[in-house]
Amino acid sequence: MSADGLRRTPAGAGDLVFDLPNRIGVIEEAVDHAVECCARARIEKRRLLFNFRVGLTEAISNAMLFGNEGDPEKRVRVDLEVEPGEVRARIADEGRGFDPDRVPDPRLPENLMRSDGRGIFLMRALMDDVHFNSAGNAVTLVLRDDAGRAGGMEDADPPFDFAIPGLDPASPAARIVAAMVARSALLAREAETNRAELGAALEANRRLREEMARGQESREMELAHDLQLKLLPPIPRIPGIEAAARVVPTASVGGDFYQVIQLSRGRVGIMIGDVSGHGFPAALIMALVMSAAEIYAEQGAAPATVMQYLDRAIGDELQSTEMYLSLCYCVLAPGRPEIAYTNAGHPSAFIVGSDGGARRLFATDPPMGIGETPYGESTVRWSPGEDLLLLFTDGLSDRLAGVRRSSGEEQILRTVAANRDRAPGDILDLLFEMSREAVPSIPADDRTAVILRTA
Repeated sequence: MSADGLRRTPAGAGDLVFDLPNRIGVIEEAVDHAVECCARARIEKRRLLFNFRVGLTEAISNAMLFGNEGDPEKRVRVDLEVEPGEVRARIADEGRGFDPDRVPDPRLPENLMRSDGRGIFLMRALMDDVHFNSAGNAVTLVLRDDAGRAGGMEDADPPFDFAIPGLDPASPAARIVAAMVARSALLAREAETNRAELGAALEANRRLREEMARGQESREMELAHDLQLKLLPPIPRIPGIEAAARVVPTASVGGDFYQVIQLSRGRVGIMIGDVSGHGFPAALIMALVMSAAEIYAEQGAAPATVMQYLDRAIGDELQSTEMYLSLCYCVLAPGRPEIAYTNAGHPSAFIVGSDGGARRLFATDPPMGIGETPYGESTVRWSPGEDLLLLFTDGLSDRLAGVRRSSGEEQILRTVAANRDRAPGDILDLLFEMSREAVPSIPADDRTAVILRTA
């Protein structure tokens, strides 16, 4: 048993049992050890370090937070089976269970603002097989190597009909390609003696591939757009806090996001981030950051500590995909005259004072994914009830920019200062109306902003 109460027990050849206390802090050690034990499965390293790590982390945190309902007296058991070509993890909690078939599909428009269903969505997207027991208090995750996943590919019934290019070769798109190639090979053998028929078959195959590639790209953008919107939570009602936030994605989806998190002792955490790149990979990084940030922030950790946890959780994925993330996380409380924050390379973070002046929250660190760093933390004075906290991404300021790129930022600060006595939601309405009417001189990107005032 480790100092944190995590027990690991060999259960047979290639097997291991984790008996976990119901504390979020033990998840990282358990998942790290599980990933190490899975090395002998000879599954692609990137799929173990990303797909399996994220899927297992999501399953354990769901078991603790929702299955066991945060009860410190309950535990979570993880049974790990490892064999060549396959890893199987069963995660069981001591809760009452639930019916997974009744969990709303988070991709549907009517469910975009709901928080339930996201964990199951991510697990099914990243793993080769996900199934629950009849009681609904245990889930089994299966990850296979490429050879194991190829068998029976045409007969497999995927939980969702969509593809994740570059991440999951068992996606429906990959399955269609496999079936198409098999049919083309059969046709080629049958037409061996007839050159004209063979040429026609190859031409049909080429056209089908081109059409499928166009459809896949369109579907990828649609799914990325849905994922981006459905993960953005509504602003919680917190006594003494008046806040508003908004994201307007572009057609070429990026990874803008925000979070307003209710913390202990009346505090509130405000986060804004911008993932480099576009499409589903950026949206998936956004989803991972938001999920991990909520878990670590709710433990009451300081901004720099939350950043370190996040970097540890997604740093490898950022590095392998050559993406980076600008991120600013602030913690404040009603009536307290200071804000604690860590700013990882996010330029657009300000306090707008009652006199109309704007003070920038300068970066404490480079963007996440640029390199390992011991994250720093800073504090800034402000006047509760008078000053505004203003965070936005460069997509909003670039949309308003004229000849000089900085002119967009200046226009935002002037507008907020001139309307600082109005409600945060009303100020956001003005900013996004201005951006909607603007004729941009810089390529479009997601537009995101958060405005907050305390009592």
